[in-house]
Amino acid sequence: MRFLRPLVGILVTVLIGGLVVGVCLAAFFPGLGIITSATDYSTNLVTDLRALSEKTIVYDSAGNELGQLGIENRQSITLDEVPDVLVNAVVATEDRTFWTNEGVDLPSVVRAALKNASAGEVSQGGSTISQQLVKNRILSPKRDLNRKVRELLLAVQLNKDYSKREILTQYLNTVYFGQGSYGVKSAVERLLLKSDPASPFGVRGTALSEVTVADAALLAGLISSPEAYNPFVHPDLAAQRRATVLKAMVKESYITQAEADAANAAPLPTIKPVEDLRPRDSWTEEIQDRIFNDPRFAVLGKDAAAREDAVLRGGLRIYTTLDPNAQTNAHDAIDSTMGEKPGFTAALVAMEPATGAVRAMVAGSGFDNSQYNIATTYPGRQPGSTWKVITLAAAMQNRYSSLDTVDGTSPCAFGSLGQTVNAEEGVGVMTLRDATAHSVNCAFVRTELALGFPKVMDMAHKLGITQTTLKPILTLTLGTVEGTPMEMATVSNTIAATGVHRDPYFVEKIVNAQGVTIYQEPHPGTRAMDEEAALCTLDVMKDVVTSGTGTGAAVPGWQVAGKTGTTDNRADAWFIGMTPVLAAAVWHGNPTGRVPGAGFGGNIPATVFRKFMTSQLSGVTPSDWAPPPAWCDGPGQFIQPTGRSTIPPGYEYRDGVLVPVTTPPPSVVINKPTVTTTPRPTITTPRPTTTIAPVTTTRPPTPTTTVRP
Repeated sequence: MRFLRPLVGILVTVLIGGLVVGVCLAAFFPGLGIITSATDYSTNLVTDLRALSEKTIVYDSAGNELGQLGIENRQSITLDEVPDVLVNAVVATEDRTFWTNEGVDLPSVVRAALKNASAGEVSQGGSTISQQLVKNRILSPKRDLNRKVRELLLAVQLNKDYSKREILTQYLNTVYFGQGSYGVKSAVERLLLKSDPASPFGVRGTALSEVTVADAALLAGLISSPEAYNPFVHPDLAAQRRATVLKAMVKESYITQAEADAANAAPLPTIKPVEDLRPRDSWTEEIQDRIFNDPRFAVLGKDAAAREDAVLRGGLRIYTTLDPNAQTNAHDAIDSTMGEKPGFTAALVAMEPATGAVRAMVAGSGFDNSQYNIATTYPGRQPGSTWKVITLAAAMQNRYSSLDTVDGTSPCAFGSLGQTVNAEEGVGVMTLRDATAHSVNCAFVRTELALGFPKVMDMAHKLGITQTTLKPILTLTLGTVEGTPMEMATVSNTIAATGVHRDPYFVEKIVNAQGVTIYQEPHPGTRAMDEEAALCTLDVMKDVVTSGTGTGAAVPGWQVAGKTGTTDNRADAWFIGMTPVLAAAVWHGNPTGRVPGAGFGGNIPATVFRKFMTSQLSGVTPSDWAPPPAWCDGPGQFIQPTGRSTIPPGYEYRDGVLVPVTTPPPSVVINKPTVTTTPRPTITTPRPTTTIAPVTTTRPPTPTTTVRP
């Protein structure tokens, strides 16, 4: 019979272009009342198939699927990946002569035409798999006589240009199964869900290799009318349709009657899938937003609209930096520390100093409760005294010594600049090291003024503060300008990397639908501060954890540098900390606004940091940074608002005034006694009597004390 196939193809084409098909098509469209010749339907028979829109899949660093993004939930596969039972079910239902016809099944066309004519409406289409593929991938959705003729002609041409296996592969990847499922792989994974407590969402999709006869019949039955036979909405109709497909499979000898009976008895799926493809966790949402808006992903498109189209239609594979163990440890640390605290939540961002990779991110109260990501979304919250590390870094970059002295007395007033009265701990003159350990506000305000606002703000931007809202205000160093945990984690990460700033990144690489890596994160870094200055900053920050406000953040076996932060009324509490291999920022507060009750940074945030780092670094050999340079603890000078200066020998700064270290001994002036004598009288005859006047002695006055400056 093989020699007849070319003849059949020619015959089909002739009939389509001639009078017989014209009559049949007229029956498809009652009232048309015309007979058309083939010349009226001339068409350029180009069978190039439009590209399919495919979903993008997001993975964590271990290769686990995080989420899916796209317009149509589709993932193209090869025919070899589709189980035979599913192929047979589709062929038996949609085009039983598929393997032998030339793209059009003439008996079916005529049968459908006659039935439509008798019914007075289009009730049957008689479309083959080839015709359906032409309709979906070549022609427009418009339904008229001209388009129907082109569909038939193109179906025949399609079978000349493509093999049967290629046509069936394209069809199975194209067809819609309902519930947002495009293509057979998506349908199997989404419509045949099974319970799985180990899965992030408690369910998992069925693998293609697991498809049963009942599954195959159900899916094949959905193609003609996905909504009418929706098993989650119309289970009775779905079961009836499945039985019809099983009957057709028995008729075509694909299965036995016993197999059909067993499949008819199988339960229908009951777990309804989510129809749309959108982020379902903070990580996937962050990935989507960054790719759309970050020019570093220009390989996907020159602007946000082009990159969005590439992600939502391009079938990409996006591999992220998320460490699943770190994410679990972060959630556990927060949950075990917070307990039941209504209205309050916490956020955590952990970064890798060597690369800038974000390894964990907890965005607050959970994506299901709120899609506002407080970890990354501006304006953020006031970071409080964690901002002091920026002023400290600027001081070290300008070669201040940790033993420089500064007055921390509160309140501290600075004329037209204003004053601050909210000192946390410490009064009087102290070293910069002690002022950091005990987070003394007035000491840092004076240091900020000594450095000058431009140097402090420049250091902030170099370390990782990206907001442009910084202003030269007195309380800048006290963290009154809002920031995000992501920004503060980046500041911490830059210092931990001994002064090398790396932008935080979430995407390690992107692979296109053809399996080619089109983006690879280069891990670029720029030096924000020199290494010696960073090492000195780290050494001073260690005191915060060993003997200052952040002792609750100590990690057994590790050298930890850090800084606490608490805002007015204890509405926001922070801790930023770092080891050589991991840095993190923790925020605690009320996500709806500045509500008192978060407490101090040394409490919940420091505890969360300690628990997270202890779990995450378990099994990792502890390491430390290089020792600080000698000048770090060099001879101290005096920091005052007008600048840094040498203290004169023998003087100290007391209550804002230079005074002698000790009071010199008083100068005593003693007045010596004066002796007064009466001159001898002139002697005359007879001998005069000699009279001796007594000596008068004047007592010395009380000694006078002279104070020398």
